Formats: sequence, C-alpha cells, structure tokens
Amino acid sequence: MKKHLFLLLLAPFLVSACVTKGNQMAAFSSEVSQVQQRKIDSRMFETGDETLVLQAVVGVLLDTGFKVTETNMAQGLISAQKGKSGFGLFAGRDVRITVTTFKVTESKVRVRATLQDISTGMDPRYIRGEQVRDARVYQEFFDKLAQSLFLEANQV
Repeated sequence: MKKHLFLLLLAPFLVSACVTKGNQMAAFSSEVSQVQQRKIDSRMFETGDETLVLQAVVGVLLDTGFKVTETNMAQGLISAQKGKSGFGLFAGRDVRITVTTFKVTESKVRVRATLQDISTGMDPRYIRGEQVRDARVYQEFFDKLAQSLFLEANQV
C-alpha cells in the first residue's frame, strides 16, 4: 500500500520532467542566418601586418570604454568587456566582445568581432549572453578600426 502511494505521489513529477518547453529550439533558430551574420561581423583589411591590426583593435576597444580581459596575439584573439556606462551604440549596455584576426594572404587580414549583450537574472551567479545582431553596432566598430589602421599606416 505504501509503495503504491509513493508511486502515485511521484508520478506527476516524473511526467512533468519529460515535458519540454516550446522555446528551447528558439536558441538554434534566428531571423539572421549564420552566413548573413558572418558577413555583418567580419571585415577584410588590406594590410599584411596582423600585429598592427591587433594593436589597432586593442586601441579601438580601449577608446570606446572596454576593459581588455584577454589577449593572445599569437592566436589573434582579443576579448574585452564593458559595463553599462558608455556612449554611442554601446551606451547603457553590458557588452562582451571577442575579436579574432586571421591572415588570409600576405596583404590581407580578416577581422571578426562577436558582440554579446550580457544580462543577469535574479541570481547574479547566472549570466546570460545574447549575440548582438544589429549591423549598425558592427559597422561602428569596423569604421573606428579602419580609421585607426589608416592613421597607423600613415603614422598620423
């Protein structure tokens, strides 16, 4: 009798554990395809000096209020984070950025930037990052990077 009562009380929990929510698949779908997003968040620069590009990336990040948290120049990787203060399209946003560089040819370097809006819920131990898909934000970053590379190339 006790065994049947225990199973009867346990059954609703077992059944509810198998139910999935409809929005779980939303993480794998988006309104922008990955190819379109890569076109937005990547740029090719006409320079063969990958180190110069990385230095310019760090300069742009620092100038826009980011705190560089990780650099690996050998791998072409820079990560930075910024709190909610700031200006421009980043104003009022807690943002994390990861920038990678790749030397495509002797005279071209590809730069890819990935931005995430960071948010916390009721428990600050759990952080949620959602990729920024706004093309204007990436355009602003790459415009500043292109300007910095131009000034470096002309030693202004």
